[in-house]
Amino acid sequence: MRGMQIKKIIAAAALTMMLAANGGCGGGGGSVAGGGVGGSGVTVASVGTVTGFGSVIVNGVAYATGDAEIFIENTSMGSGDETLVQHLSTGMVVRVEGVLNEDGSATANRVFFNNDLKGPVESVTELDPYSSQLVILGQTVVLGPFCVFQNTTAADVAIGMVLEVSGYFDELDRFQATYVNRIADALPPNGAVKIKGLAQSVDAQARTYTVNALTVDFSTADRSGLPGGIPQVDQLLKAKGRLTAPGLLMADRIELLEEFGSGGFETAEFEGIITRTEGSNEFAIGRYTVLTDETTAYRNISERDLNRGTRVIVRGTLSDRTILADEISLPEGVQIEADAGTVDSDGNRLTLSGLEPIIIQATASTRIIGTAAGLDEIQPGDHVRMIGRRGADGSIYASSLQVTPSNPTVELTGPVDSVAPPVLVVLGVTIDTAPIPADRFRGLGGKPISSAAFFDLVKPDDMIAAEGDLQSGAITWTAIELEKK
Repeated sequence: MRGMQIKKIIAAAALTMMLAANGGCGGGGGSVAGGGVGGSGVTVASVGTVTGFGSVIVNGVAYATGDAEIFIENTSMGSGDETLVQHLSTGMVVRVEGVLNEDGSATANRVFFNNDLKGPVESVTELDPYSSQLVILGQTVVLGPFCVFQNTTAADVAIGMVLEVSGYFDELDRFQATYVNRIADALPPNGAVKIKGLAQSVDAQARTYTVNALTVDFSTADRSGLPGGIPQVDQLLKAKGRLTAPGLLMADRIELLEEFGSGGFETAEFEGIITRTEGSNEFAIGRYTVLTDETTAYRNISERDLNRGTRVIVRGTLSDRTILADEISLPEGVQIEADAGTVDSDGNRLTLSGLEPIIIQATASTRIIGTAAGLDEIQPGDHVRMIGRRGADGSIYASSLQVTPSNPTVELTGPVDSVAPPVLVVLGVTIDTAPIPADRFRGLGGKPISSAAFFDLVKPDDMIAAEGDLQSGAITWTAIELEKK
């Protein structure tokens, strides 16, 4: 009975998410949360990027934070909304512990932020006009077009600058930064540095462990917070100390961390990058295995999108380090699919047939899979499925491009520009709904509705998903759904 109640409450939360205004940096928007904890909600631990405030929006859910206690580096900074906005920023990856209520609202009891890296920049490499790559504490850090910067800009980051970084490790062990804060222009003598990461190898005799190219020496460190006193491979560890040589951190303190904390809860939400796939029902995000079954709901995503390098949000039941997924979604708000029209490999841009107003910009972080490994291998007529998001300047930046042989299928998911029944404009593309059969209009949650009811609901900036067929360069639209308000 409790399992069914949990699924109903999660479904209510998902519907409330769709009713909310979407937006924010690094992912979709959230529900307008309120209400109290009550006695009938589902306890939740949610790990993801902060995409907005007015409460705190994480993984598409807006958690009321009027009474929430805020922890920075595991130290309580106080409680309430004022404390929250004083210490948190969009782009930060946080953990929210709270309750999903039956009415679809959500309440945070505690919010935690721990940065992943704090140290000096060792090198800076420009990858393209939109992306750069740093090395900090032996970690390769990628700064993409949606990284949030505080006290600096991407162009001003320089060697020696001390940065605080938050984000996600990807399938290549690169760190995809979602938040960067300048702490100082230079590290003072014996200045403190910090890294949070998985121990990849441990030398118990030498009292060292490694995180990519960084060696951590824990021989003189306080290990009172580490069970057994010796790190183990795949433990998530936080090391604080000082750099005594290039690539060597002499730790003053080592702490054992857990992504979801140590408390009990009924459902888990986890944003991250798929690092491994195993068959059709299993993939991994770092050290967590995600299992799907026939009851898993796919929202704004299909099973074919579950590839290495795809950033997803998973909601489900956590047991040890395995999540049985109730729901999987994308933080990106734009999906486009059609045959390639023009391909500009020099400018890393392409357009899709029938969707020419949309110019897709690829960057150094764009994953290209399928029958092409790079933009220069995509030919006009190849079928392309793009996942990405719209920048502040209106440009569409691709997170991934999946290339397959030509077929007439067209899909377009994005924000509405304007509405004039039976026509609406999405990302500059005119969608004439007149040819769509009466039974192929869907409202929120996929509920069948009439064409008139659909247009009564849809407003500019709402998210819609449309399907169609491409014939002789023209699209006949065959289905449409309102995904978010």
